[in-house]
Amino acid sequence: MGYELRRGVAALVLSVGMMGCAGSGGGLTQPEQIKPQKIVAALAAARWEALIKGDFTKAYSYLSPGTRDVMSLDLYKAKVRGGIWKKANVDSVSCENDQCKVLMAIEYSYRDIKSLETRLDENWLRQDGKWWFVPRR
Repeated sequence: MGYELRRGVAALVLSVGMMGCAGSGGGLTQPEQIKPQKIVAALAAARWEALIKGDFTKAYSYLSPGTRDVMSLDLYKAKVRGGIWKKANVDSVSCENDQCKVLMAIEYSYRDIKSLETRLDENWLRQDGKWWFVPRR
């Protein structure tokens, strides 16, 4: 096979491959192809980042629609208060169907104690294709 023919075949293979990626949204970037554990881990980390920064409006946006129906933003801000959290890490995520349990490691300060750590379990539910945080009552 001559150089020009090989180059043409390579260009054809490359262009077909790129069309396949373009048609599929880039393959693994489609939400249904990403594992729920990865999606929920990223959401949980982002929610805690908002809490640590004191952006309670953003943190509130991660709450399930049902929770937001019964808890206003003002009530949420009053309940959360904040200011003590320093760092949050996702330890583990386990999912079954449309429900995930997230274990978070939270570092916080309290009064004169500069660094304490605790573990928190979080519940996340998928509703209408989106994942939402559901706080304990």
